Amino acid sequence: MKPTYSPDIDYKGTMLRGDYDDSITPPADILGFEVGYRVASSVQITQAVNTWQGQSDRMKVIEYAKSHEGRPLFAVFIASPGILNKLDEIQSDIAKLADPRSTSSGEAKAIMDRLPAVAWMAYSIHGNETSGADAALASIYHLIADKTDANKKLLDEMLIVIDPLMNPDGRDRFAKSLEQYRSTAPNVDNQSLLHRGDWPYGRTNHYLFDLNRDFFYLTQPETKGRVALINKWRPQLMIDGHEMGSQDTYLMGPPREPLNKNIAPSVQEWAKKFAVDQSQAFDQEGWRYYTGEWFENWYPGYSNYAEYRGSMHILYEQSRIAEDGVRRPEGTVQTYMESVHHQYVSTMANLNTLQKYSKDMYADYWQDRQFLVSNKSPYSDRTFVISNTTNQSRLHLLAEKLLAQDIEISVTTKALSFKKALNHLGKRVTANVPKGSLVVLNRQPEARLLSAIMEFDSELLPSVIEKERQEVLRSGDSIMYDTSAWNLTMMYGLNAYTIDDEITANVAAYTKPVSAKNILNKDAIAWIVDGSDDKSLAFAARLMERGVQVRVIDKSSEFNQQKFARGSVAVTITDNVSNSDLITHIQTSADELGLKVSSITQGLGDGELPDWGGDHFVLLTKPQIAFVSQANTSSYDLGSSWWSIDSNLGIRHSHLDGNSLNSTDLRRYNTIVVPSRWSFSKSMANTLLDWVKQGGTLITHNRASRALNTHRENAAVRNVDQIFEDAEDFNIALQRRILAEEAYEVTDKLFASGISSEITYPWAGQGKPLKKDELEKRDDWQKLFMPAGAFAAGSTDQKHWLTFGVNQTLPLLYRDQAVLVANSQAEIAVSVGVYEDLKEPVEREDYLSWYALPLDKSLHVRMSGLLWPEAANRIANSAFLTRERHGNGQIIMFAGEPNFRGATWGTNRLWLNAVVYGAGFGARYNINL
Repeated sequence: MKPTYSPDIDYKGTMLRGDYDDSITPPADILGFEVGYRVASSVQITQAVNTWQGQSDRMKVIEYAKSHEGRPLFAVFIASPGILNKLDEIQSDIAKLADPRSTSSGEAKAIMDRLPAVAWMAYSIHGNETSGADAALASIYHLIADKTDANKKLLDEMLIVIDPLMNPDGRDRFAKSLEQYRSTAPNVDNQSLLHRGDWPYGRTNHYLFDLNRDFFYLTQPETKGRVALINKWRPQLMIDGHEMGSQDTYLMGPPREPLNKNIAPSVQEWAKKFAVDQSQAFDQEGWRYYTGEWFENWYPGYSNYAEYRGSMHILYEQSRIAEDGVRRPEGTVQTYMESVHHQYVSTMANLNTLQKYSKDMYADYWQDRQFLVSNKSPYSDRTFVISNTTNQSRLHLLAEKLLAQDIEISVTTKALSFKKALNHLGKRVTANVPKGSLVVLNRQPEARLLSAIMEFDSELLPSVIEKERQEVLRSGDSIMYDTSAWNLTMMYGLNAYTIDDEITANVAAYTKPVSAKNILNKDAIAWIVDGSDDKSLAFAARLMERGVQVRVIDKSSEFNQQKFARGSVAVTITDNVSNSDLITHIQTSADELGLKVSSITQGLGDGELPDWGGDHFVLLTKPQIAFVSQANTSSYDLGSSWWSIDSNLGIRHSHLDGNSLNSTDLRRYNTIVVPSRWSFSKSMANTLLDWVKQGGTLITHNRASRALNTHRENAAVRNVDQIFEDAEDFNIALQRRILAEEAYEVTDKLFASGISSEITYPWAGQGKPLKKDELEKRDDWQKLFMPAGAFAAGSTDQKHWLTFGVNQTLPLLYRDQAVLVANSQAEIAVSVGVYEDLKEPVEREDYLSWYALPLDKSLHVRMSGLLWPEAANRIANSAFLTRERHGNGQIIMFAGEPNFRGATWGTNRLWLNAVVYGAGFGARYNINL
């Protein structure tokens, strides 16, 4: 159904104003409508670009990726034929200019004199923010077809790269919803589904990732291909066309504070000059706009990551207008074509500004690159060191992400020790790192981006912190648009240090490791893969999919003089005596994952370590996995968890409609994951809890954990605001856990025959417990200050199966999420806070919250990001990951989202342990499919 005309809306005319070449097909002849009249689908955009590529010598198309659903992503290079014929030479010159260590100032001047300006114009990374991609079509046509002298001069002096279709999967999802909700008469009500679309909406890609948060995490194919091409061309200008609320106007750069200090000052100055020209272009049209206000540049994971590499970045935010137009507060109707026109005019204005200032911008770029590699650089005398680990998959994945950003890496050639190294807890320690540790000098050409993603804390101005706190108190809102912590080593859960020196001795250039080549001993009694490597879970899961019986060793072990970490995966001949394809299955699974398999010929563990017939060899149950999905579910959390299953494990699973669980046969599944969701009905809770009683493993995230607890009475795990009536019971449970980790001094008094009057109780001297009303008031106050995203220090129970493959101290990304506490009837696998012994005991008058701190200890909570003391106090000693028995099954609760943006590999390992091993560890559930 095509939209019909409305007397309220002016559809006449077009934004394209030029003297156009008749040999270039106008967009309307390809689309069937004028640009901006309707939303062009990804197929139509691709068709237009392919048509024009065959007609014009002013453009060249490079496909840089395919989406998960198989749609092409491409960059359109536009310039005069003379420039397009020299792309290889231009790219070589750009690479030389980027590295002053091998380019002289004289050579650099010659390069800058001959280089064209380079612009990268990108649109609609959020699929339901459609006007940008349509403006890209208009821009491509204008640039290749316009015959005016001004346009010819522009193309003689500039290489313009247009990325018109950044998220084709999301765009087509939204375009389909437009078709579904289109009516005969135009609908200008922005609350209508015509304008909003359906859950999970078109913003995200196939796996429901926000691609505009993935520019250094690099998890999705769209981003990987895009970043590789952007980095190759190092554009002077990069724009990113978005949309915002329907009743808004138009936002353009420059951004306001907080600004990341790693962005070059010259880039920030150029932002002001571009804003002048862009605003004048809007003034000439009589269009309203604003700069900054809500947009800041602190988080470096947007498309503005290119600013840290020296590009000038501009954000466009156009009010979101669907095809029928939207009635504005002043009573007028803004059309979709007008929205597209705004993006088009912005594009041309920015290109004209770049044409004017390109040479000066190159000069600033060259000067900054020289500065970055000099000994005067603020990045000199600083090195990031990431300790080598037996979890080789995760270590080398981090190296892969750094190399993708042209960041140079070395490895230590022997074990080294560094004094006064800064660790993740912000403490100066002696760092002993093994051979093979990653070494990353901060003084290198990409020093700014490297610092932004690897420094443990991003510095905020005191004035910004003051303003943030005032805003939190005034309205409960934040002036910061995204998470305040993102350090890659913390995201990956790897031990890392900052060294105040340049480490150049005893290091060698990093090389990617070669996958293990396994020759299996067919006469072995067992085959083992070390459990410290994340890929061991995929090995176990894929073997179970192939009908192999698999065990996990829940304690460190040693066989045939080979040591294995707890969580190692073992396949025994006795479990699989009738499987004639056993060796083939083991070989195939290991080769797919690049894992080393050890063939074991002895079942007696060396020393006191486990033997192969004991309880420490736990037989797994093949997971039959389902996600609870659809409305009320966080699409981001669902998507990243879904992607984790597919990308890490590659095994089958189902998505269930959460609104119809009562009519779903849950007996088909032994593992159900409930991602964060905004509501949890009583009937839904009862359905799941009844299923758990029969032996199921229920895994809940964030709000789902919090919501489920509201439907459970006397549960062992509760929300913090549910325990104030009996807070002291939970405090005693906490003291038990703390003391269980302590050494116990055996004295003669232990064997005395009389009654001792010197028994010390853990709460003695810790102050007075707070009463319920005081706890409630404090909690209400502390809630105001919960972070948008900060790293808290997590302590992991290294004897629990859920913590296979993670360190004792694990960074936990905390947001405004569930705060869980548990009594002694539940198992806490990960808690918030790292205890440290004090030199002198400290007595306190009152408990800090529901808990008391031991007199002889301090508790470290914050690792990175803005974590107000009130919030740190609230989450301290809470549980991030719990396991609780319920009937024959178990409930595993995460306080947060363990798969945040597909990049929190430390907590992702916890989640994969729960998903793959949960049905075998702690649940008794038998199903036959």
